[in-house]
Parts: sequence; C-alpha cells; structure tokens
Amino acid sequence: MSISDIPQLRPFDVSAKDGILTVTIRKEFDFGALHQDWSHVIITMNPGPFEQICIDMTLCGLVSSTFFAGLMQLHFHYTGVGSRPLTLIHPDPRVVRNLAVMRMQPMFVIIDR
Repeated sequence: MSISDIPQLRPFDVSAKDGILTVTIRKEFDFGALHQDWSHVIITMNPGPFEQICIDMTLCGLVSSTFFAGLMQLHFHYTGVGSRPLTLIHPDPRVVRNLAVMRMQPMFVIIDR
C-alpha cells in the first residue's frame, strides 16, 4: 500500500464535466482542520481553465474566515485563467450577509436558498 492508496479526508467533493467545475461543500467543512488549504487542493487537482465554477453550499451553514480566504483564492485563480465569476449555489443567508459586509458580494453570482 502506498500513500496514494490512503483515502483523503476532505470536507468537499469536486466534479468536472462539460467545462463546469462543481465544488460541493459538505456540512462538516469547519470541523477540526479538515478545511485547511481546501482551495489549494482544488486548484492543484483541477487547474482549469473551466468555463464556469460552481460552489454548492446547500449542505453547509455558516462558515469560517478560512472559507472566505479560500473562496478568494479560487476567484483569483479561475477568473485569471478565463472562467466566468464563481457561482455560489444556495449559501446560508448569513454567508451572503458576510460577503456584503466584506464588499465581496459583487465578485460572485449568488443563487439564493
């Protein structure tokens, strides 16, 4: 058994199909240290370019500042290689409010819950 055979614990799932990268944030995103470097892992495994990036937040509630930092990393990387603005699917209303307070809301397309 090699290190690559060991399953990685990640609080998100990623799928790429037809030019769309979808990242599903799971409920346990902020538990422990599972969320560390989450965006770096996504960018390394899926450098793009992609036409569209969708972040599905249906399963999670309020997230920490680490999430927002990673979201910005994804934004700068993927828009830098030609993707449309990231789409946040069904974020918790508190997340939308935090984006507005940080003046980050206009950077994303938001599909409300």
